[in-house]
Amino acid sequence: MPTERIPEQKYIVGFDLRDDFCQLSVMQDPGKRPPKEPVTFSLRDDAEQFDIPTAIAKVIGQNRWACGQDAARAAADGSSVYIPKLLSLALEGSLVRIENAKYEPTALLALYISRCLALLGTKIRLENLAAVMFTSRVMDQKTIAVLENVTKRLNLNCQVYYESYASSWYNFMLMQADAVREPASVLCEYEAGGQLRVEKLFFNQHTKPIVAYREEKIYPGIFGDTDKERDEAFAAIMKEELRGNRFSSVYLIGNGFAGNWMKASVRLLCRGRRAFLGNNLYSKGAGYGGFFKLREPEITTRYFFLDGSKLKANIGIRGLVRGREAYCSIVDAGVNWYEAEGTLDLVLEDCAEFRFLLTPLTGGSPSEVQMNLDGLPVREGRAARIRLALRMDTPEEITVTAKDLGFGEIFPSTGLSWEKKIEVGTGKEAKA
Repeated sequence: MPTERIPEQKYIVGFDLRDDFCQLSVMQDPGKRPPKEPVTFSLRDDAEQFDIPTAIAKVIGQNRWACGQDAARAAADGSSVYIPKLLSLALEGSLVRIENAKYEPTALLALYISRCLALLGTKIRLENLAAVMFTSRVMDQKTIAVLENVTKRLNLNCQVYYESYASSWYNFMLMQADAVREPASVLCEYEAGGQLRVEKLFFNQHTKPIVAYREEKIYPGIFGDTDKERDEAFAAIMKEELRGNRFSSVYLIGNGFAGNWMKASVRLLCRGRRAFLGNNLYSKGAGYGGFFKLREPEITTRYFFLDGSKLKANIGIRGLVRGREAYCSIVDAGVNWYEAEGTLDLVLEDCAEFRFLLTPLTGGSPSEVQMNLDGLPVREGRAARIRLALRMDTPEEITVTAKDLGFGEIFPSTGLSWEKKIEVGTGKEAKA
């Protein structure tokens, strides 16, 4: 009697790509089953050594290359040329001179990424990759273009996706327990001697789907001559950041939080909330992100993430449509701010002004904004026809343009136009 063939396990990789080091987390593709948490690749079996230096080295006079920690060791005795910061080199785009030859920076980055995946190949079969999700601090069009060039060189036989750290954090939180995720969470990122980045992820439970949005503040660092002074300085920062909102959890990532210097700050952070310490959140979140893209699980339909590139408010006008009061949308929240544009024609009745409505998805009350059309003749009997055009020049500012269209041959257009800039978050007129 023939036995049923068991399908080979597929895998999803979250690739955290930085200029100083990278991390890889891998998870089994669960199909329709609940997913297991991604596991981060460690350079050592007996310790958590997740960071793979983003560098390669070329043996002088030979076509031999080393990657990551091997590159640092190869260059230590002077026998190899050391090339760090491969992501910056690829984004800059200039040819890199190594000995007497020049190399495409994307080719060097591709070599590094291929070696990283080869390290992962000691744990899983790379031919069984279902998807790779690259995540980085900034994932803009330039970064994606570089990574698309890289992946073409690698000829990966799987799906490849790209997302920012903000999205990876959101993906990670979406897979945590409700009591840890909502109504809000805080992420603190601190590399020793560097900046302290404090990010907040809020979940507006009064909308359907639930809207998640993010706020960020960057501090120059955590300063103090002693551990106690640093602890007090961090506690003072977090006391202010936690004020006024209920946070269910706090995540501390980065090597700056290593050691036992946090005493007062830990007591503060754990007061009524869960606190977690680690440094592989982004690669795990990217692994979950690859799973979301590949399988579109049900939970992704119940939440909507407004990241920094998204318009956070619906913009429209209330008026009469076929004799009934109705809301007319101009631009809906959720589109990329640089793609947000819309037009609407309206007819004014015995006035030279109108109001449009901003309804934030991040909570709070809608705001009405009045726009005066100075110089427009007041025409009786609904004979003033105006065309509105909306665009965004920054993530926080709307530009509204109104133009007089006239009303046929009876009231020709005056040729007048008006412009108003509005702050998205406040509904107030933007300062010039």
